[in-house]
Order: sequence, then structure tokens, then C-alpha cells
Amino acid sequence: MGAWGAGSFDNDTAMDFVADIEALDDIRGAFRASNEKGHALIVEEIDSDLSCQIIVAAECVAAMRGHRSKDMPRELAKRVHGFGKPSLELYELARNNVSAVMSRSELCDLWAESDSGDWNRAMTELMERLGKPKEKVKKPRKKKATPNPSPCMFCDKPMGDGAFHQLDVTISDDEISSMRMGGWIHLQCLNAALHPKHMIQSWPFDDELLDWIVARSDAEREAREKGD
Repeated sequence: MGAWGAGSFDNDTAMDFVADIEALDDIRGAFRASNEKGHALIVEEIDSDLSCQIIVAAECVAAMRGHRSKDMPRELAKRVHGFGKPSLELYELARNNVSAVMSRSELCDLWAESDSGDWNRAMTELMERLGKPKEKVKKPRKKKATPNPSPCMFCDKPMGDGAFHQLDVTISDDEISSMRMGGWIHLQCLNAALHPKHMIQSWPFDDELLDWIVARSDAEREAREKGD
């Protein structure tokens, strides 16, 4: 790999794949390559090149849902805009694949051998953007998220709107004495300080996706019962 950077588009493999993306099937193909069953749990380690492609594909899905990365190449952004909104199947594939890259991939191992803080932060930021609700053309006016002016334990900057992650730590010298403390933390800041294999994944519940998964499971169960 020539170029080597923490961002989604900061390596040669990613940029080669960017040039190859011409249709939705190209995005879906990157996700399917990690697991023949697609929606099933990904248990095998994903190689580094495929991991880079999965990250780019996930960036495309995030952009299609209205949460594009500012670093996405302009030409790719134009192409992705023409793909429309992603299906729930594609959205589920994106979430499952990003989760697998973050926890069991060769790329994760490679970053663990160096200073992984920037990569951990970049992956957490992608996870947070991908997990945001799908933007609609016309949205009802919503109340502004509650601001949290409290400082993050890591960067000492205000937590921001709607940010309420907390860390609770217990330090024990022995079985009797212990000290406990806690405070506010940005998830990106916390993950940047962790070994990449131990990053905390906080995927929000998506009611639309959950309903679709339940309906699919019911249909699969009915099909099995009819087969019996």
C-alpha cells in the first residue's frame, strides 16, 4: 500500500476502488465479499485491501443517507448522489461490515502496530455518521438537541449538543480498597486512546431497520416451516 493514512480515502487501495464505483452493485459487492451470506454475522478476518474498500463503500451509504464525509472526492460524491437513497438491506450490510472492520480485520491489526489513535477516531466518526437517521427532503422542525457544556475528560472541550457519553472507572489496589471516578467523554476521544481491537462501538437503534430485520426473520421462518 503506497499512501497510508487514517482517513477513509487516504490510501491507494481506497482511491483505486473510488474509481471503480459506477453503480450500486459495486458498493454492494464490497460488502458481500466479506461474507457470502451477506446479512449473517461476519466471523472471518477481513484482509486489509477489502477493509479499505468496505470503508469507502460505507462512506457511500452514509452519503446516500445524507451524511457525506467532507473528504469524499467530488466525482464520487456526484456519482453517489445519482444512486438515490440506500435500501435497508444495503444499510444493514454497511453497518455489519464496518463493525467487522473495526473489530476483526487485518487493517485493524496493521494500525495496532503503530499509533492507531487517528484511525480509531476516523472509524468512530464514520460509525457515528453512518448511524445517524436518514435525512429527508422535507423535515419537520425539531427541537434543538440539549447542549452539554461539560468538558470531555480527554480533550477538555465542551461535549456539545446531544452528547452525553460518560466513563466510569474503578481503580482497585486490592480486594478491599478502591477508588472510583467518572466523567464526560467524547466517544471519538475515548476510542482514539484505546487499542483498535477494543474500540467501543455504539450503534444507535434504527426503528425502520429493526422493523425490516424482524419482517425478514419472520418471512425466513415461515419459508422454513413451509419447507418442512
